[in-house]
Amino acid sequence: MKVLVVGGSGFIGRALVARLLEAGHEVDIWDRAMGDEGPRLRSHAVDLLGEEDLPRPAGHPWDAAFHLAAYSVPGMAWTQDLVMANLRMTARVFDHLAEVAPGCRAIFTSSAFVYAPASHRIQETDPLGAVHPYALSKHLGETWALSHQRTLKVFIVRPFNQVGPGMAAGLLVPELMERIRGGEDPIQMRGRDDIRDFLDWRDAMDAYLRLLEVDAPSGSIWNLCSGRATRVSELVRALLLACGREYPIVFADPAVESMVGDPSHLMAATGWAPSRSLLDTAEAIAAAR
Repeated sequence: MKVLVVGGSGFIGRALVARLLEAGHEVDIWDRAMGDEGPRLRSHAVDLLGEEDLPRPAGHPWDAAFHLAAYSVPGMAWTQDLVMANLRMTARVFDHLAEVAPGCRAIFTSSAFVYAPASHRIQETDPLGAVHPYALSKHLGETWALSHQRTLKVFIVRPFNQVGPGMAAGLLVPELMERIRGGEDPIQMRGRDDIRDFLDWRDAMDAYLRLLEVDAPSGSIWNLCSGRATRVSELVRALLLACGREYPIVFADPAVESMVGDPSHLMAATGWAPSRSLLDTAEAIAAAR
């Protein structure tokens, strides 16, 4: 397949490009700066918020495209401008794909944060209720992408917490690793011991590649998650164990929220299933530098 990856330099983008090449696909990357190139890899410096025309496919159109590019750290200082920037990037990509690659399998990476809070395992049919500007930007992006579902084969993926080495600064895991390696004792958590759904990044890559082959209607929506309810403290303990440390963990806020997904729709359609444990993931993170 000829596959376009929009936003190929981030945590998920780098891993996805590597897996696509490993599987024998031809890959085009759009990113803010030129990256590596090779026999089946082309890189383009593209400003999705600019006014210049977007690149057209060389030769035959793209068979599939993954749109990953976004401002994507929920804890950053979010403004109306950032919400609209995420929407503009999505709109430009999907409008362009509809023009130059009709019929393309166009996969938009949204977020589990579009869902309303729930105490049960969340399914794709559960109510939406974005309460954070980042989530709102993803909900708006979903709507724009789905407006092209007659011209493109649009899939919406709602990842929960994908974790692994190489995550962006400002996210929980890299911040924790810095503090663990720095010998912080006890580990002082500024947030809550929430119940979350952590998915190993390698399992996520397996799922993304299955979506290149699945026979499903345009407009399909998929949760990308493990389905396992895991306390944040369990993640911290796994990282401590992987680093050979043992420190107490203290949470500033005693309240607890739950956000756990149900992956059964994706599993039934593709045959995919998560296979890595939390400790597998923690050991890979600890081994990376």
